[in-house]
Order: sequence, then C-alpha cells, then structure tokens
Amino acid sequence: MTRHHELEVGLNACGVEVCPHASHRQLCAVASYLHRPGDEDEPQSRVGELYLYQLHPADDDDRAESSPRDRWTFAPCATPRHTRAIFELKWAPATLARGDTAGNPALAQADAGGFVSVYEVSPSTPDDDDTAGDDTAGRRPGSSSSSFDVAEMASVRCGGGGLGMATCVDWSPALVGGGGEYFGSCRLAVVGADGGARILAWRESGDLEVVDERECAHDLEAWAVAFAHPGSSLGSNGGFIFTGADDAAFKGWDLRAGLHRSPPAFVNSRTHGAGVTCVAPSPHDPHVVATGSYDDGVRLWDCRCVRRPLEACDAADCGGGTWRLRWHPERRAIACAAMGGGVAIVDWSGRESRSIDEIDEANGGLESESDVWEPGSLSVAFRYGGHGSIAYGADWGWKRGGREDVVVSCSFYDKGLHVWSPR
Repeated sequence: MTRHHELEVGLNACGVEVCPHASHRQLCAVASYLHRPGDEDEPQSRVGELYLYQLHPADDDDRAESSPRDRWTFAPCATPRHTRAIFELKWAPATLARGDTAGNPALAQADAGGFVSVYEVSPSTPDDDDTAGDDTAGRRPGSSSSSFDVAEMASVRCGGGGLGMATCVDWSPALVGGGGEYFGSCRLAVVGADGGARILAWRESGDLEVVDERECAHDLEAWAVAFAHPGSSLGSNGGFIFTGADDAAFKGWDLRAGLHRSPPAFVNSRTHGAGVTCVAPSPHDPHVVATGSYDDGVRLWDCRCVRRPLEACDAADCGGGTWRLRWHPERRAIACAAMGGGVAIVDWSGRESRSIDEIDEANGGLESESDVWEPGSLSVAFRYGGHGSIAYGADWGWKRGGREDVVVSCSFYDKGLHVWSPR
C-alpha cells in the first residue's frame, strides 16, 4: 500500500465523489457535515461546505525522481461553497448539453435541510483569478491547478416530516436529450429521514421539481436510493429504483405506474441484520446490485430474482458499517467506506452461466434457459487503516483511463482526505 497525499478539509468530511467524465476526470468533490447543538441564545444548526479538488498524477519525468508517496496529489481548485450540511453528492452520468461543444459536469447534492440542489461546475474565466480564494490546504509547492466555479442551477425542497433531511440522491441513467454524452433533461431520485422516496424532474429550462413521491416508502429513516442499471430487466427508461433504510428493508419500486400509487415490486427485510445504508448497481453486470448495511456486510443480488424472495449471492464482512460502495470502473471490485472499519477493497469472482428453468407455460410448456449468477468468492482483498476516525466516503480516482488504481477516501472527525494505492 502507498499513501500518496493527505490533507485536512475545513469541516467534518462525510463523502467523496470523483467525476466520471474523461474530460473532467481529475475533479474530486468532497462533502462535509457539522452539527452545531445550539444553546439558549442560538438554535441548533447543521452546516456544511462543498470542496472541489483536482487530483494530479506526477508527470512521467517527475515519477522517476519522486518517491512513491508523491505520485498523486490534491490541489484545491474552487472556493469552498458554504451550504447546509451535506449527506450526499452525486455527479450526473452525462455532462450538460451545450450545443456542439463539450458540456460542463453537473453535481447533485442532498442536504440536512431537506433540499436537493444541482450545481454546474465550469472553468473560471480569466478575470476570476481568486476562484480558489485563500484555501491552499493540501497544495504542494510546485503543484498547478485550474480554477473552477461551482454555481447553483436549481434547488428544491423534498424532505418531509421529522427533521426533514434529504439523505441520498441518484441520477437516472436513462438521460433524455443528446444521447449518452450530454443531457438536457432527466430524472433524479431522493430519499429522506422521514422514510419517504421522491422523484424529481430536471427540465431543460433549468427547473427542478418533485413529480412523484411516496411519503412512507420505509418505516424508518431511509439512507439509500439508486436507479436500476438501464440494461437490466428492470431498468428500461429509468423506470425502476432501489431503496434501503433503517428498517433493514431492501426494496424495489416500479415507477411506471407511479411511486405514490403502487406497492413495492419487492421487499426483503430478512437478510440484512441492520439498516441498509447503500445500494450500488454494478456498471459491468446489469443484473447485479450491491448493498451495504450497518451490520458490516456487503451483499450482491441478482435483480432478476424479483419473482421470488430475493437471496444474497454472497456476503463479505468489511469490519464496520458499510456506508458507501463504489464499483471499480473497469473490473469487479468495490471500494467500501466501512465507517469504523476504515476502507476496504472487496473483490468478486462470480460468473454468469446458463440454467434450465422450470416448465415455462408461456413457451409452449417447454423448458426454458436463462442466465443466472453463480455465487463466487466475495472477499476483502485489502483494508486501509490510515484514517484517524470514521470513514464515510471512498471512490476510485481517475476513472476511465487512469494509469493505476488509486482510491480517494475521507474521514469524519479528523476531516481527513486521502489518496492511496492498494498495491
């Protein structure tokens, strides 16, 4: 293991997301969360800051002279944006439509005030030389960094009941208006501390609005939401979402009939031993979905099993509550932010095979074949214990074209942001 660079951000770090687009693959967004209890003079509050860094590999000429520790560095590239305490950040799977030119990335935020906000991240103009302000935390001598603006494009309140916090957000992978590279309009899904699930519409005009909701999707606080992979049997046209919550339930919802009027397509409340904290569909295998839980486990599911009670394909113990799961962009590996267990890299060796189903009446009473996943080894390949407190975020650095596997991770009370290589 090589720890390349570490720094301390301004507030408690609770999430990190590396931009998935090749044109902006160096961008790393960091979420933070601070609860101020309040006193007789001031009420309690929850505040946060959004940080934007560039992740730099050393130049080829520099790599020969530098130590392994110096091969990757962070450089701040935008003024920290003051906001409500952040639960989740999520980059849009396509860039904003901008005519014939490459668009800018968009970033969604779910916060403790119950709002979902969408930001555009764009290069600063030459006149904005102070974009990064005086925030030089983590900047190394000789490092260079472009400057970016983080501008709010839209925001809508979608939390309800109790504390009204919006806890997780996801973009629909079925983007409308410009194919897979750019988008003009799409949908987002969000869950909240009230147990509710909501669908938002992002319009080409820039408007963001709640178009469907289920106020009691779960009995307790909901922490996880994700759209099904568009290539799966469920995910056509972004019409299916998964949710998870403190009631230990993993649920699926068919959006075609309306989230507000239809019961869940499936419910599994028996497998997880505690709250479901994360749902992560695989980008490689359309039918495979990973879940994380406070019970320390990572589980894999075949979403084609919804016609019968779901069963986990396999499970791995990460040594701590599995708060966030991020699939490797090119292989079957998962970076897992395991809270008190640090960060774990989980490898999976499962494989797809053909099986004979029972007699299929719709197929003339003949036996029919289907693809199924055979359980393989789902194991912790590496553990990173370099953080000084709870690890709430982990992601793979330099997706789509990186020269080596690097992981970016963050921890809460010590405000740590690290970049490291497992091997």
